[in-house]
Amino acid sequence: MEPEGRDRFIDLLRGGSIAAVVVGHWLVADVRWSDPGSGGGELVETSSLYEVPAMWPMTWLLVTIPLFFFVGGYSNARSWAGTLRRGEGLATFLDRRVHRVLTPAVVYIAVVICAGLLLDSRGGAGLRDVGGLLLQPLWFLGAYLCVVALTPVMLRAHHRSAAGTLGAVLLLIVLCDVARFALGVEGIGYLNVLFVWLFLHQLGFLYVDATPTRRVAAASAIGGLVACGVLVTVGPYSATMVGVPDGPVGNMHPPTLAVTALGVAQIGIALLLRTPLNRWLVRPRVWAAVVLVNMSMVSIYLWHQFALVLAGRIVLPLGYPDPLPGSLPWWVARVLWLAVPGCVLAVIVFLVGRFERVAAPSRVRPGPGTAAAAVLGVLLVCIGFLSLAGSSAMELTEAGQALGPVEASPGLGLAALSIAALVFWMLRRLAPMGDPDVAPVVGATQAGPMLHRSRRR
Repeated sequence: MEPEGRDRFIDLLRGGSIAAVVVGHWLVADVRWSDPGSGGGELVETSSLYEVPAMWPMTWLLVTIPLFFFVGGYSNARSWAGTLRRGEGLATFLDRRVHRVLTPAVVYIAVVICAGLLLDSRGGAGLRDVGGLLLQPLWFLGAYLCVVALTPVMLRAHHRSAAGTLGAVLLLIVLCDVARFALGVEGIGYLNVLFVWLFLHQLGFLYVDATPTRRVAAASAIGGLVACGVLVTVGPYSATMVGVPDGPVGNMHPPTLAVTALGVAQIGIALLLRTPLNRWLVRPRVWAAVVLVNMSMVSIYLWHQFALVLAGRIVLPLGYPDPLPGSLPWWVARVLWLAVPGCVLAVIVFLVGRFERVAAPSRVRPGPGTAAAAVLGVLLVCIGFLSLAGSSAMELTEAGQALGPVEASPGLGLAALSIAALVFWMLRRLAPMGDPDVAPVVGATQAGPMLHRSRRR
Protein backbone atom coordinates (compact mmCIF):
# COMPACT_ATOMS: atom_id res chain seq x y z
CA MET A 1 0.00 0.00 0.00
CA GLU A 2 1.51 3.33 -1.05
CA PRO A 3 1.66 5.98 1.73
CA GLU A 4 -0.86 8.79 1.14
CA GLY A 5 -1.36 7.74 -2.46
CA ARG A 6 2.36 7.94 -3.30
CA ASP A 7 4.14 5.41 -5.45
CA ARG A 8 7.18 4.30 -3.45
CA PHE A 9 8.83 2.95 -6.58
CA ILE A 10 8.66 6.39 -8.23
CA ASP A 11 10.09 8.07 -5.14
CA LEU A 12 12.96 5.58 -5.12
CA LEU A 13 13.74 6.27 -8.78
CA ARG A 14 13.61 10.02 -8.20
CA GLY A 15 15.98 10.05 -5.25
CA GLY A 16 18.12 7.18 -6.54
CA SER A 17 18.68 8.80 -9.93
CA ILE A 18 20.01 11.98 -8.31
CA ALA A 19 22.19 9.99 -5.90
CA ALA A 20 23.67 8.04 -8.83
CA VAL A 21 24.43 11.27 -10.69
CA VAL A 22 26.23 12.64 -7.63
CA VAL A 23 28.33 9.49 -7.20
CA GLY A 24 29.07 9.46 -10.92
CA HIS A 25 30.31 13.04 -10.87
CA TRP A 26 32.51 12.36 -7.87
CA LEU A 27 34.03 9.31 -9.56
CA VAL A 28 34.62 10.98 -12.92
CA ALA A 29 35.96 14.27 -11.56
CA ASP A 30 39.39 13.24 -10.35
CA VAL A 31 40.42 16.21 -8.22
CA ARG A 32 43.92 16.25 -6.81
CA TRP A 33 46.29 18.67 -5.11
CA SER A 34 49.13 19.88 -7.28
CA ASP A 35 52.14 21.46 -5.62
CA PRO A 36 54.17 23.29 -8.26
CA GLY A 37 56.77 24.31 -5.73
CA SER A 38 57.41 27.71 -4.26
CA GLY A 39 54.25 29.12 -5.85
CA GLY A 40 52.07 27.01 -3.55
CA GLY A 41 49.69 24.23 -4.36
CA GLU A 42 46.40 24.27 -6.18
CA LEU A 43 43.42 22.02 -6.68
CA VAL A 44 43.23 20.67 -10.22
CA GLU A 45 40.70 18.46 -11.95
CA THR A 46 41.31 15.70 -14.43
CA SER A 47 38.90 13.10 -15.79
CA SER A 48 39.01 9.54 -14.52
CA LEU A 49 37.61 8.51 -17.90
CA TYR A 50 40.59 10.11 -19.61
CA GLU A 51 43.04 8.38 -17.29
CA VAL A 52 41.19 5.03 -17.34
CA PRO A 53 39.15 4.81 -20.58
CA ALA A 54 37.97 1.31 -19.61
CA MET A 55 35.68 2.96 -17.05
CA TRP A 56 33.17 3.91 -19.77
CA PRO A 57 30.63 1.14 -18.83
CA MET A 58 30.17 2.90 -15.49
CA THR A 59 28.66 5.85 -17.33
CA TRP A 60 25.89 3.55 -18.58
CA LEU A 61 25.06 2.76 -14.95
CA LEU A 62 25.51 6.16 -13.34
CA VAL A 63 24.15 8.54 -16.00
CA THR A 64 20.62 8.20 -14.66
CA ILE A 65 19.21 11.59 -15.63
CA PRO A 66 16.88 9.78 -18.12
CA LEU A 67 15.23 8.06 -15.14
CA PHE A 68 14.71 11.41 -13.46
CA PHE A 69 12.88 12.80 -16.50
CA PHE A 70 10.77 9.63 -16.69
CA VAL A 71 9.75 10.15 -13.06
CA GLY A 72 9.16 13.83 -13.82
CA GLY A 73 6.67 12.88 -16.54
CA TYR A 74 4.71 10.77 -14.07
CA SER A 75 4.76 13.41 -11.32
CA ASN A 76 4.00 16.39 -13.55
CA ALA A 77 1.09 14.63 -15.25
CA ARG A 78 -0.51 13.90 -11.89
CA SER A 79 0.22 17.41 -10.62
CA TRP A 80 -1.31 19.03 -13.70
CA ALA A 81 -4.44 16.90 -13.31
CA GLY A 82 -4.70 18.05 -9.69
CA THR A 83 -4.19 21.65 -10.78
CA LEU A 84 -7.14 21.40 -13.14
CA ARG A 85 -9.37 19.70 -10.57
CA ARG A 86 -8.77 22.54 -8.14
CA GLY A 87 -9.65 25.13 -10.75
CA GLU A 88 -6.13 26.51 -10.89
CA GLY A 89 -4.24 27.37 -14.06
CA LEU A 90 -0.87 27.18 -15.74
CA ALA A 91 0.52 30.15 -13.80
CA THR A 92 0.00 28.46 -10.43
CA PHE A 93 1.30 25.14 -11.77
CA LEU A 94 4.54 26.71 -13.05
CA ASP A 95 5.01 29.08 -10.13
CA ARG A 96 4.97 26.24 -7.63
CA ARG A 97 7.45 24.15 -9.60
CA VAL A 98 9.80 27.05 -10.21
CA HIS A 99 9.51 28.16 -6.59
CA ARG A 100 10.80 24.89 -5.17
CA VAL A 101 13.79 24.95 -7.52
CA LEU A 102 14.52 28.68 -7.63
CA THR A 103 14.54 29.31 -3.87
CA PRO A 104 17.36 26.85 -3.01
CA ALA A 105 19.13 27.72 -6.29
CA VAL A 106 19.23 31.43 -5.42
CA VAL A 107 20.78 30.59 -2.05
CA TYR A 108 23.35 28.39 -3.75
CA ILE A 109 24.18 30.94 -6.45
CA ALA A 110 24.57 33.71 -3.87
CA VAL A 111 26.98 31.64 -1.77
CA VAL A 112 29.03 30.48 -4.77
CA ILE A 113 29.31 33.93 -6.33
CA CYS A 114 30.21 35.62 -3.05
CA ALA A 115 32.80 32.94 -2.33
CA GLY A 116 34.14 33.17 -5.87
CA LEU A 117 34.56 36.94 -5.71
CA LEU A 118 36.23 36.73 -2.31
CA LEU A 119 38.65 34.00 -3.36
CA ASP A 120 39.37 35.70 -6.67
CA SER A 121 40.43 38.85 -4.83
CA ARG A 122 42.86 36.75 -2.82
CA GLY A 123 44.43 34.95 -5.73
CA GLY A 124 42.06 32.02 -5.91
CA ALA A 125 43.29 30.17 -2.80
CA GLY A 126 44.28 27.25 -5.01
CA LEU A 127 40.77 26.84 -6.44
CA ARG A 128 40.91 28.80 -9.69
CA ASP A 129 41.16 25.76 -11.96
CA VAL A 130 38.06 24.09 -10.51
CA GLY A 131 35.76 27.13 -10.50
CA GLY A 132 33.82 25.78 -13.46
CA LEU A 133 32.59 22.82 -11.41
CA LEU A 134 30.62 25.00 -9.02
CA LEU A 135 28.03 26.50 -11.38
CA GLN A 136 27.90 23.59 -13.83
CA PRO A 137 24.99 21.74 -12.12
CA LEU A 138 22.58 24.55 -12.99
CA TRP A 139 22.23 23.39 -16.63
CA PHE A 140 20.12 20.42 -15.56
CA LEU A 141 17.64 22.54 -13.61
CA GLY A 142 17.17 24.83 -16.60
CA ALA A 143 16.51 21.93 -18.96
CA TYR A 144 14.08 20.32 -16.53
CA LEU A 145 12.00 23.46 -16.05
CA CYS A 146 11.71 23.87 -19.82
CA VAL A 147 10.23 20.38 -20.04
CA VAL A 148 7.92 21.03 -17.08
CA ALA A 149 6.53 24.15 -18.77
CA LEU A 150 5.49 22.04 -21.75
CA THR A 151 3.61 19.48 -19.64
CA PRO A 152 0.06 20.66 -20.50
CA VAL A 153 0.81 20.80 -24.23
CA MET A 154 2.52 17.42 -24.30
CA LEU A 155 -0.25 15.84 -22.22
CA ARG A 156 -2.85 16.97 -24.74
CA ALA A 157 -0.76 15.46 -27.51
CA HIS A 158 -0.40 12.28 -25.44
CA HIS A 159 -4.18 12.00 -25.07
CA ARG A 160 -4.69 12.36 -28.80
CA SER A 161 -2.03 9.82 -29.75
CA ALA A 162 0.58 8.57 -27.30
CA ALA A 163 2.47 6.54 -29.92
CA GLY A 164 2.25 9.31 -32.52
CA THR A 165 3.62 11.91 -30.13
CA LEU A 166 6.52 9.70 -29.07
CA GLY A 167 7.28 8.91 -32.71
CA ALA A 168 7.25 12.58 -33.69
CA VAL A 169 9.63 13.59 -30.88
CA LEU A 170 11.92 10.65 -31.66
CA LEU A 171 12.02 11.72 -35.30
CA LEU A 172 13.08 15.22 -34.23
CA ILE A 173 15.90 13.71 -32.15
CA VAL A 174 17.10 11.70 -35.14
CA LEU A 175 16.94 14.69 -37.50
CA CYS A 176 18.94 16.86 -35.09
CA ASP A 177 21.64 14.20 -34.79
CA VAL A 178 21.77 13.72 -38.56
CA ALA A 179 22.19 17.46 -39.06
CA ARG A 180 24.84 17.58 -36.35
CA PHE A 181 26.96 14.55 -37.25
CA ALA A 182 26.31 14.03 -40.98
CA LEU A 183 25.90 17.62 -42.13
CA GLY A 184 28.21 19.31 -39.65
CA VAL A 185 25.59 21.73 -38.29
CA GLU A 186 26.88 21.56 -34.73
CA GLY A 187 24.56 24.14 -33.19
CA ILE A 188 21.38 22.28 -34.08
CA GLY A 189 22.38 19.49 -31.74
CA TYR A 190 21.45 21.71 -28.80
CA LEU A 191 17.79 21.40 -29.77
CA ASN A 192 18.06 17.89 -28.39
CA VAL A 193 18.49 19.41 -24.94
CA LEU A 194 14.73 19.82 -25.28
CA PHE A 195 13.72 16.91 -27.53
CA VAL A 196 15.62 14.10 -25.76
CA TRP A 197 14.37 15.03 -22.31
CA LEU A 198 10.85 15.62 -23.65
CA PHE A 199 10.83 12.09 -25.08
CA LEU A 200 11.82 10.51 -21.76
CA HIS A 201 9.43 12.79 -19.87
CA GLN A 202 6.68 11.62 -22.24
CA LEU A 203 7.34 8.00 -21.29
CA GLY A 204 6.36 8.93 -17.73
CA PHE A 205 2.85 9.70 -19.00
CA LEU A 206 2.52 6.07 -20.07
CA TYR A 207 3.31 4.94 -16.54
CA VAL A 208 0.45 7.12 -15.27
CA ASP A 209 -1.93 5.37 -17.66
CA ALA A 210 -0.98 1.88 -16.49
CA THR A 211 2.06 0.03 -15.21
CA PRO A 212 3.70 -1.62 -18.24
CA THR A 213 3.66 -5.42 -18.27
CA ARG A 214 6.86 -7.36 -17.71
CA ARG A 215 6.90 -8.19 -21.42
CA VAL A 216 6.85 -4.51 -22.33
CA ALA A 217 9.48 -3.72 -19.69
CA ALA A 218 11.75 -6.50 -20.95
CA ALA A 219 11.33 -5.33 -24.55
CA SER A 220 12.28 -1.78 -23.48
CA ALA A 221 15.33 -2.99 -21.55
CA ILE A 222 16.64 -5.29 -24.29
CA GLY A 223 15.68 -3.05 -27.18
CA GLY A 224 17.21 0.03 -25.57
CA LEU A 225 20.49 -1.73 -24.76
CA VAL A 226 20.76 -3.25 -28.23
CA ALA A 227 19.98 0.08 -29.90
CA CYS A 228 22.51 1.92 -27.74
CA GLY A 229 25.15 -0.73 -28.40
CA VAL A 230 24.61 -0.52 -32.16
CA LEU A 231 24.69 3.28 -32.13
CA VAL A 232 28.00 3.50 -30.26
CA THR A 233 29.53 0.68 -32.31
CA VAL A 234 28.66 1.64 -35.88
CA GLY A 235 27.35 5.17 -35.41
CA PRO A 236 29.09 8.48 -34.72
CA TYR A 237 28.52 8.17 -30.97
CA SER A 238 31.17 7.55 -28.33
CA ALA A 239 30.78 4.64 -25.92
CA THR A 240 31.03 6.92 -22.89
CA MET A 241 27.86 8.80 -22.03
CA VAL A 242 29.68 11.84 -20.65
CA GLY A 243 32.30 14.02 -22.27
CA VAL A 244 36.00 13.56 -21.62
CA PRO A 245 38.44 16.52 -21.75
CA ASP A 246 40.80 15.98 -24.71
CA GLY A 247 38.82 12.82 -25.45
CA PRO A 248 35.40 11.67 -26.69
CA VAL A 249 32.65 14.29 -26.79
CA GLY A 250 30.16 12.06 -24.99
CA ASN A 251 26.39 11.88 -25.35
CA MET A 252 25.10 14.32 -22.74
CA HIS A 253 26.07 17.86 -23.76
CA PRO A 254 24.05 18.03 -25.90
CA PRO A 255 22.18 14.73 -25.44
CA THR A 256 22.00 12.36 -28.38
CA LEU A 257 19.98 9.46 -29.75
CA ALA A 258 22.39 7.12 -27.94
CA VAL A 259 21.52 8.46 -24.49
CA THR A 260 17.85 8.32 -25.49
CA ALA A 261 18.21 4.59 -26.20
CA LEU A 262 20.07 4.12 -22.92
CA GLY A 263 17.26 5.92 -21.11
CA VAL A 264 14.68 3.55 -22.60
CA ALA A 265 16.80 0.62 -21.41
CA GLN A 266 17.17 2.07 -17.90
CA ILE A 267 13.41 2.58 -17.63
CA GLY A 268 12.76 -0.98 -18.78
CA ILE A 269 15.24 -2.42 -16.28
CA ALA A 270 13.74 -0.35 -13.47
CA LEU A 271 10.23 -1.55 -14.32
CA LEU A 272 11.40 -5.17 -14.33
CA LEU A 273 12.69 -4.63 -10.79
CA ARG A 274 9.57 -2.80 -9.61
CA THR A 275 8.02 -5.69 -7.66
CA PRO A 276 11.12 -6.69 -5.64
CA LEU A 277 11.96 -3.02 -5.09
CA ASN A 278 8.50 -2.36 -3.67
CA ARG A 279 8.96 -5.28 -1.28
CA TRP A 280 12.29 -3.78 -0.20
CA LEU A 281 10.74 -0.33 0.24
CA VAL A 282 8.30 -1.68 2.83
CA ARG A 283 11.17 -1.78 5.32
CA PRO A 284 10.85 1.32 7.56
CA ARG A 285 14.52 2.28 7.48
CA VAL A 286 14.77 1.95 3.72
CA TRP A 287 11.66 4.02 3.16
CA ALA A 288 12.85 6.65 5.68
CA ALA A 289 16.10 7.00 3.72
CA VAL A 290 14.18 7.42 0.45
CA VAL A 291 11.95 10.08 2.01
CA LEU A 292 14.96 11.91 3.46
CA VAL A 293 16.72 12.05 0.08
CA ASN A 294 13.56 13.22 -1.70
CA MET A 295 12.99 15.99 0.84
CA SER A 296 16.39 17.53 0.01
CA MET A 297 16.84 16.33 -3.55
CA VAL A 298 17.41 19.75 -5.15
CA SER A 299 19.85 20.73 -2.40
CA ILE A 300 21.80 17.49 -2.77
CA TYR A 301 22.13 18.03 -6.49
CA LEU A 302 22.98 21.73 -6.29
CA TRP A 303 25.65 21.45 -3.60
CA HIS A 304 27.37 18.18 -4.54
CA GLN A 305 30.10 19.79 -6.66
CA PHE A 306 30.65 22.48 -4.02
CA ALA A 307 31.09 19.67 -1.46
CA LEU A 308 33.57 17.96 -3.76
CA VAL A 309 35.67 21.11 -4.18
CA LEU A 310 35.53 21.96 -0.46
CA ALA A 311 36.48 18.42 0.55
CA GLY A 312 39.34 18.40 -1.94
CA ARG A 313 40.68 21.75 -0.75
CA ILE A 314 40.66 20.62 2.89
CA VAL A 315 41.75 16.99 2.66
CA LEU A 316 43.96 16.60 -0.42
CA PRO A 317 46.73 19.02 0.70
CA LEU A 318 47.16 16.79 3.75
CA GLY A 319 48.50 14.04 1.51
CA TYR A 320 45.61 11.85 0.38
CA PRO A 321 47.01 8.88 -1.63
CA ASP A 322 47.37 9.45 -5.37
CA PRO A 323 48.30 6.05 -6.87
CA LEU A 324 48.77 5.23 -10.54
CA PRO A 325 45.40 5.65 -12.33
CA GLY A 326 43.76 2.31 -13.07
CA SER A 327 45.77 0.35 -10.50
CA LEU A 328 44.11 -1.52 -7.62
CA PRO A 329 45.30 1.04 -5.01
CA TRP A 330 43.83 3.78 -7.22
CA TRP A 331 40.43 2.08 -7.27
CA VAL A 332 40.53 1.59 -3.49
CA ALA A 333 41.46 5.23 -2.98
CA ARG A 334 38.69 6.37 -5.35
CA VAL A 335 35.98 4.36 -3.58
CA LEU A 336 37.13 5.44 -0.12
CA TRP A 337 37.30 9.04 -1.34
CA LEU A 338 33.52 9.09 -1.91
CA ALA A 339 32.98 9.19 1.84
CA VAL A 340 34.86 12.50 2.17
CA PRO A 341 32.67 14.75 -0.03
CA GLY A 342 29.72 12.63 1.13
CA CYS A 343 30.21 13.77 4.73
CA VAL A 344 30.73 17.38 3.66
CA LEU A 345 27.57 17.28 1.56
CA ALA A 346 25.55 15.81 4.44
CA VAL A 347 26.53 18.73 6.67
CA ILE A 348 25.76 21.29 3.96
CA VAL A 349 22.34 19.79 3.18
CA PHE A 350 21.52 19.73 6.90
CA LEU A 351 22.19 23.49 6.99
CA VAL A 352 20.54 24.57 3.73
CA GLY A 353 17.86 21.93 3.17
CA ARG A 354 15.25 24.17 4.81
CA PHE A 355 15.31 26.49 1.79
CA GLU A 356 13.96 23.66 -0.35
CA ARG A 357 11.08 22.93 2.00
CA VAL A 358 9.53 26.38 1.72
CA ALA A 359 5.79 26.88 1.75
CA ALA A 360 4.05 26.84 -1.61
CA PRO A 361 3.40 30.31 -3.04
CA SER A 362 -0.12 31.70 -3.13
CA ARG A 363 -2.27 30.72 -6.08
CA VAL A 364 -2.45 32.85 -9.20
CA ARG A 365 -5.68 33.62 -11.06
CA PRO A 366 -5.93 31.43 -14.18
CA GLY A 367 -6.13 33.09 -17.57
CA PRO A 368 -4.19 33.69 -20.81
CA GLY A 369 -2.35 36.72 -19.41
CA THR A 370 -1.09 35.06 -16.25
CA ALA A 371 -0.20 31.90 -18.18
CA ALA A 372 1.88 33.89 -20.68
CA ALA A 373 3.66 35.74 -17.86
CA ALA A 374 4.45 32.46 -16.09
CA VAL A 375 5.84 30.93 -19.28
CA LEU A 376 8.00 34.04 -19.73
CA GLY A 377 9.22 33.60 -16.15
CA VAL A 378 10.18 29.99 -16.77
CA LEU A 379 12.02 30.96 -19.96
CA LEU A 380 14.00 33.60 -18.06
CA VAL A 381 14.87 31.11 -15.32
CA CYS A 382 16.13 28.65 -17.94
CA ILE A 383 18.24 31.34 -19.63
CA GLY A 384 19.62 32.35 -16.24
CA PHE A 385 20.58 28.82 -15.23
CA LEU A 386 22.13 27.98 -18.61
CA SER A 387 24.11 31.24 -18.68
CA LEU A 388 25.56 30.64 -15.24
CA ALA A 389 26.19 26.94 -15.88
CA GLY A 390 28.82 27.69 -18.50
CA SER A 391 30.65 30.20 -16.30
CA SER A 392 33.41 29.81 -13.76
CA ALA A 393 32.80 30.93 -10.20
CA MET A 394 36.41 32.15 -10.14
CA GLU A 395 36.16 34.26 -13.30
CA LEU A 396 32.83 36.01 -12.91
CA THR A 397 33.89 39.09 -14.82
CA GLU A 398 34.49 37.07 -18.00
CA ALA A 399 32.13 35.39 -20.44
CA GLY A 400 31.98 31.63 -20.22
CA GLN A 401 31.54 29.01 -22.90
CA ALA A 402 28.76 29.08 -25.48
CA LEU A 403 25.88 26.73 -24.67
CA GLY A 404 24.24 26.48 -28.06
CA PRO A 405 22.43 29.75 -28.76
CA VAL A 406 23.10 31.02 -25.21
CA GLU A 407 26.39 32.77 -24.52
CA ALA A 408 27.28 31.89 -20.95
CA SER A 409 27.61 35.09 -18.97
CA PRO A 410 27.20 35.60 -15.22
CA GLY A 411 25.73 39.05 -15.85
CA LEU A 412 23.10 37.69 -18.24
CA GLY A 413 22.30 34.82 -15.89
CA LEU A 414 21.81 36.99 -12.82
CA ALA A 415 19.74 39.53 -14.76
CA ALA A 416 17.46 36.82 -16.18
CA LEU A 417 16.93 35.21 -12.77
CA SER A 418 16.20 38.57 -11.14
CA ILE A 419 13.59 39.47 -13.76
CA ALA A 420 12.04 36.00 -13.49
CA ALA A 421 11.72 36.33 -9.71
CA LEU A 422 10.10 39.72 -10.20
CA VAL A 423 7.64 38.30 -12.75
CA PHE A 424 6.44 35.56 -10.40
CA TRP A 425 6.27 37.96 -7.45
CA MET A 426 4.13 40.37 -9.46
CA LEU A 427 1.84 37.55 -10.56
CA ARG A 428 1.10 36.64 -6.94
CA ARG A 429 0.56 40.27 -5.93
CA LEU A 430 -1.39 41.52 -8.94
CA ALA A 431 -3.37 38.42 -9.88
CA PRO A 432 -4.09 36.42 -6.71
CA MET A 433 -6.67 33.68 -6.96
CA GLY A 434 -9.64 34.29 -4.73
CA ASP A 435 -12.16 31.65 -3.73
CA PRO A 436 -10.39 28.27 -3.39
CA ASP A 437 -13.63 26.54 -4.31
CA VAL A 438 -13.66 27.76 -7.90
CA ALA A 439 -15.12 25.16 -10.24
CA PRO A 440 -12.59 23.22 -12.34
CA VAL A 441 -11.66 24.96 -15.55
CA VAL A 442 -12.53 23.52 -18.91
CA GLY A 443 -10.10 20.77 -19.77
CA ALA A 444 -9.91 19.14 -16.37
CA THR A 445 -11.85 16.18 -17.65
CA GLN A 446 -9.11 15.51 -20.18
CA ALA A 447 -6.79 14.47 -17.36
CA GLY A 448 -9.43 12.54 -15.48
CA PRO A 449 -9.39 9.27 -17.43
CA MET A 450 -5.65 9.10 -17.17
CA LEU A 451 -5.73 9.12 -13.37
CA HIS A 452 -8.72 6.82 -12.94
CA ARG A 453 -7.75 4.01 -15.25
CA SER A 454 -7.04 0.79 -13.41
CA ARG A 455 -3.36 0.15 -12.94
CA ARG A 456 -2.03 -3.33 -13.53
CA ARG A 457 -0.19 -4.58 -10.48
